[in-house]
Amino acid sequence: MKKLIKTAVVGIGVAAASFALAQPASAASFTWNVGDGVVTYNDGTDSICADAYTGEGYREVTVTLVPVNGGGPSYTWTDNSNSGSPTCRSLATAYEDTYYRATVKTYWGERDTTVSRGSKYFYS
Repeated sequence: MKKLIKTAVVGIGVAAASFALAQPASAASFTWNVGDGVVTYNDGTDSICADAYTGEGYREVTVTLVPVNGGGPSYTWTDNSNSGSPTCRSLATAYEDTYYRATVKTYWGERDTTVSRGSKYFYS
């Protein structure tokens, strides 16, 4: 019985230490190469951008962004190789640590097809 109580006390102590040391969810900036361009998220400015590559024909990067939990804006936008600069959207109005899913499709004129590039999940 004494050994069982000792084991329980140690287990409770380990659990308490785990909770005390646990970090809250945090956002992290990233750059995601999606084949015909890049998608970037800048945590410092709360902005997400799509940038289609220039050269070798016309290209598009289309991003659909939705919050998975919490409150925040949803967007769908396209950047193309003729725009000259990335096309960005702001997540400044999203609640802190909102979990987002960004789904990307790209188009390249020489290929004449749209390709699904999958999804990336991140915290705003």
